[in-house]
Amino acid sequence: MFGFSKKRQRKRKRGEQEIELSLKNMLDVPIGETTVIRQHHSVGAVRQRLLDLGFVPGREVQVLRVATLGCPLELKVSGYCVTLRRKEARQIEVE
Repeated sequence: MFGFSKKRQRKRKRGEQEIELSLKNMLDVPIGETTVIRQHHSVGAVRQRLLDLGFVPGREVQVLRVATLGCPLELKVSGYCVTLRRKEARQIEVE
């Protein structure tokens, strides 16, 4: 309930074999780790704002700190620090 995020799962068929992909978001990345952004699941003004801040696919992001109750998260992207709410961080899919 607290501090845990549910991983969304998607199944893709390749030939006869069914492959299960686990989607990981920014909340799943441990403190101090660096990851790469795959895509956004946000829409509208929030999506545009994240893109303006440098959260573009292919960019590396490092999780610097997480508040005691898990919100907000401090991330380092493009050489500067950005603080995001859990709601926005959950919408960023990473590798």
